[in-house]
Amino acid sequence: MDLMLFLQAFLALLFVLGLVLVVFWGMKWCEQKGCKVPFFKKLNEETKLSVIESKRLDTRNTLALIRCDDKEYLVLLGASQNLVLNVKEIQKNA
Repeated sequence: MDLMLFLQAFLALLFVLGLVLVVFWGMKWCEQKGCKVPFFKKLNEETKLSVIESKRLDTRNTLALIRCDDKEYLVLLGASQNLVLNVKEIQKNA
């Protein structure tokens, strides 16, 4: 009897995981096909903030180059405080 309950629980788990994978695949397919649902439009929006590069200096400090809109920030991220080292304006070619 225990073997039958174990098998039933295992098959139910496989079924639920299969349903989750089908839903994620459907969402990805709708995103690629450009469905007119507002949820998918939010997924396609370009973010304003992006990490261009990061370099680990030591165990506590990291140097990161971050782009936001038309500016690049060089930021020193530490364990106790963060420090903006440099701000560079980016010129866009028209």
